[in-house]
Order: sequence, then C-alpha cells, then structure tokens
Amino acid sequence: MKIGLALALGLALGSVAHAQSSRVKDTGFIGKDVLVLEVDDCRPPPPMDGDHLRQLGSEHYQRGEVLFAQGDYSGAADELVAAYCIFPYYTILKDIGETYQRQLEYAKALAYFERYVREVPADAKRGAACDPDPQIDKANVLARISVLAKLPARIRVDTDPAEAFITISNAAGVAKNREKSGRELDVPGGTYEMKIEAPGFHTHTQQITADIGQPYTYFVPLERIKGRLHVRVVPVDAKLYLDKKPMGQGAFDAELPGGHYQLLAEAPDHVQVTRDIEVLPDRDSQIAFELKSQPEYGRKQLLGYGTVAAGVAGGLLAGGQSTPFYGGLGVVGGLAGGFVGIYYGTPNDLALGPSSLTVTGSLEGGVLGGALVATVTNRYDSSTLAPGIGAGLVLGAGAAYYVGSKTHLSAGDAAIINSGALWGTVSSSLLSLSFNASPQISGGIVLSGLGVGTIGGVLLQRYFTISRGHAALIDASGVVGVVGGLATLSVFARANGLGVQNDERTSNFALGGLAAGLIIGGVLTRNLDEPRLQVTPVMGRVATGGGSTTTFGFGARF
Repeated sequence: MKIGLALALGLALGSVAHAQSSRVKDTGFIGKDVLVLEVDDCRPPPPMDGDHLRQLGSEHYQRGEVLFAQGDYSGAADELVAAYCIFPYYTILKDIGETYQRQLEYAKALAYFERYVREVPADAKRGAACDPDPQIDKANVLARISVLAKLPARIRVDTDPAEAFITISNAAGVAKNREKSGRELDVPGGTYEMKIEAPGFHTHTQQITADIGQPYTYFVPLERIKGRLHVRVVPVDAKLYLDKKPMGQGAFDAELPGGHYQLLAEAPDHVQVTRDIEVLPDRDSQIAFELKSQPEYGRKQLLGYGTVAAGVAGGLLAGGQSTPFYGGLGVVGGLAGGFVGIYYGTPNDLALGPSSLTVTGSLEGGVLGGALVATVTNRYDSSTLAPGIGAGLVLGAGAAYYVGSKTHLSAGDAAIINSGALWGTVSSSLLSLSFNASPQISGGIVLSGLGVGTIGGVLLQRYFTISRGHAALIDASGVVGVVGGLATLSVFARANGLGVQNDERTSNFALGGLAAGLIIGGVLTRNLDEPRLQVTPVMGRVATGGGSTTTFGFGARF
C-alpha cells in the first residue's frame, strides 16, 4: 500500500468529473448481487482550495497505511475511503479491497477489486520505477478475484428433532438436496431458500443470504403435525392424566402434536393403569379400556376359618376314638396348628378366589367324608362319622387350596363353583330326606348331589364370567326360594288341615322352592355379567315323511 507517484498524479487531476463517474452503480463484474460500497456514498469534500484538499486527502491515506500496518483493518478502511472520497484515484480501491480481505469480508473485497479492475485506465503507466506495472497488476487482481469468487459459504443447520433433511436452492438451481441436519454444507455465495423437512413435522422454509467464505449457523425447532386423541375409560369417574397433566374424568378429546405420550388412569377401588400411547400426525387415535377392580385378598378370611376348622377337625379326629380330654386336646392342637400353618404357609397377598375355594372345599370335604362313612357303614355313628368329617375338612381344604393356587381362580369363579357345590349338596340332602332312605342310600344321594353340583359349577365358570356379587344374588335367591317353599307348605297345610311336621312333605316343598328361587334369580340377574358362552337363535328345516317342517332353537359354540 504505497501511494507513490500515482497518488500524486491523481491528486493533481481534476476530481469532480471523476468522482461523479465513480458514483454510478454498476451491475457487478461477474454477475453477483450488487453491493453498495462506501465509496458510492461519499460526502461532499469540505470547501477548501486545492492545496488544502490535497493535504487532507494525503493525511487520510497516510493514517490508513499506518492502521493497516498495525492490523486495524477496519480503521484503515475508513481512512482509505475518506481519502478516495476527496480524490478518487483507482489504486485506492485495491487498497480498500485488501483491508476487507484481511477482515475476511470476501464479498466486499471482491466488489472493490472488481471496481479497481474497471477503473484501471487502458493507458495507465507506472508512476515510479519501483511501482508495479498497472496492466500486470490488473491481471494479478483478476486472478485473485477468480480465486476468491470460488470460496464457498459454510452453512450448518441444527434442528429439533435432530434427524431432519435440509435443501438449499435458488433460481439458479439446487445447491444442496436433502442433506442431514448437523452437517456443514458448502454453497456458493448468494441468496437461497432453505427448506427443512422431517417426518411428522411441518416443513420449515426461510430465505437466507450467504456471503462467500463466511460461516453461518442456524438452529430451527420444527413444529410437530398435530393428531387427534380420543380416550374413553370405565368407570366414568376415573381421573385421567396425559404426561402428568390432568385431562378430566372418564373421557377426553384433544388435538396434540404427533408423538409418544404416557396416559395414566386411576379411580377409587380400581387398579391404576399406565399406558404408553402414540398420537399419529394428522390421524385420529382411539383409546378405550376398563379399569380392573382392586384385587380382594382372602388371607384374613382363610386365617379365621382355617383356625376354627382346624380346631374342629382336631377335636373330631381325637374325640371320635378317645375320651373328651383327648377331644379337647385335639381342638387346642388343631387351633394352634391351623393358625400357625396358615399364617406362615400362605402369602400375604393371597387372592380371594383361592381363599374362598379353600373354605368351601373344606366344608365340602367334611360333607364328603361324612357321606362316605355313612355309605360304607350304613349307619349314623358319631364314633365313625366324626373322624370322617374331620379328615374331610382337612383334606378338602388342602385339595381346594392347591387347585385354587394353581388355576388362579377369580373371586367370581370360586363363588360360582362354591354355589354349585352348595346347592347340589342341599338339593341332594332334601331329596334323600324326602325318600326317608337308609344311611347308605342317603349318603350315596348326597355324594351324587355334591359331585353334580361341583361339576356344574366348574362348567358354569368355564363358559360364563360371573362376579362374586352376581353369585351372591343367586345364592340369596336360593335361600329365599327355600323360605318361600316352607312358607307355602305352611299355608298349604293349614288350608288342608294337615300337619306341618312331615319330613317328606317338608323336603319336597323346600326343594321346589329352592329350584324356583335359583331359576328366578338366574333369569333376573342374567344381564349383570357378560357370558363367554355365546348362545344364538337357530332356524332350520327337517324332512318329515313326504314334506318338511321348519325348526327353531338355540345354538352355542364352545
């Protein structure tokens, strides 16, 4: 950056006409976007004579040289521009361009170098012997322009989500097509449209201007495309939360950005449910489910019954063949053994189904043991019945507990099996009473009723989902039926002047009332639970002699 004789010659030239021609904006040397340069917006020089103007211009230029040497390229550019505005000489344009190149502002450096090349006169000569030849220097600057023009702009785009695709294009074509975010992209300097795409997100577009050789960093959070979520939960008072945010009770509809969410549903006395769900962009997502009731535990029930039953069984086993002392000792031992065995031998979270089945199984075992003894011995003898009943209580409880634990019966399933065994035993007992049969025959009838009732209960629980409350209503209907039958007997006996004390008549009326109560209770409560046995009407035709007839009935699929 030496002014030499060239600047002295320029300062001696008339400046007004030259300054006016330098302020005409061009279209760009290599077709780039036109930059408005500082020398295109010069202030008029102060009203001075020529000598003072030359002195002022020289001072600006010399300060620019000093600042350039000191590394203050921005200050140097300001001083050189001021010098050029006073006396616009073409070599100063190259000096200004060099200051911007040192500042890495390549676009401005190119613009000044291009202006310099155009301003070099065709007949320009060296101002001094040591100065470079203007035409050779012009060729060198042209080569420098070619190198600088090829410097790419470096663009880095980070997005949320991270896996997005970037396309950078303009009217001249596509510079980068579907490049992954997070990478550094090199593009020629210019103005572009940047498009960012990701599945499930709205496409983002924006205009960017990239100067050659410059780095640019963008962070773009993409907006998710929304979907619609519809949630329905039973019971209707269940509280619903989406990502821990309250959403109401029982049901809600919401428009949400597509993505993964966590749905929480809770209600009193029901098991809390947490589900991971996905809302699909621009789609409807339907979620419906029912909360299960809190499991009912039966350990306390079993502990209470088992302790008493073990004491009774111990007393029956010991007292059947021994003195009352040993019977009492058996009761105490049974009570202690039953409590300790159940307390330490069963889990704290023992389900109500196995517990209920164990209780009923123990009672059925006692009936089975007594009936077997009566059938074998053909007599009702306490010395033989007591051990049979006691052993049946213990063995029946053990077998029922094993079956219930292995099959994980629900409380409803256990209740319907228990109901079948209960009413099968009661019915057979009433039937044997009406026959006034011998112990052997009565025992066989009771055993048959117990077996048929138990098998019937197992089949019913296999094909029907019946809750514990439903089974209790049917049992209550049976009790009401027996009471109603006995009441009917009383009315009938009074109306006909008969005695009520008749075992056969009593058992018949009680048996009829029982059947009527169970049937009516079953019909009235038929819609409380959903059957797993699907029964449908069936219509067909059957050949009869020379013709055919239409038949109607019901069919079921097992």
